[in-house]
Amino acid sequence: MKHSLVIAAGIAALGIAGCAGQKPMQTPQPSPTPQSAAPACGTHSYVVRKGDSLWTIAGKADILGDPFQWPLLFKANRDQIADPDFIQTDEDISYGQACTPQQIATAVKEAQMTPPFKPHKRPRKVLPIQY
Repeated sequence: MKHSLVIAAGIAALGIAGCAGQKPMQTPQPSPTPQSAAPACGTHSYVVRKGDSLWTIAGKADILGDPFQWPLLFKANRDQIADPDFIQTDEDISYGQACTPQQIATAVKEAQMTPPFKPHKRPRKVLPIQY
């Protein structure tokens, strides 16, 4: 008798009709996922402080969390940054935390290919690699 109660309870839990007046349980249905795209890269903003560089800004945990992603900042702000070595204090730059994995991988690769920093007094007309 114990076994038949366990089986009946199990069947009722599965939502199968016809067990001792139990109402069948409804199987939960997944809610429809909206077809909205991820936010574009460059949807937040950061005000540059004295001593900041794209490398240090990208490395901040609340920005991108990885200094090697600095090319994402540069690309998102090409309209106001001509040379990634020259950013201005109080400049409002945009960034995004929802860049695609491909965008992130490309940025990291570009950062790794960038030659070491050499001081210069003016923005370069020709950058060391194509960003």
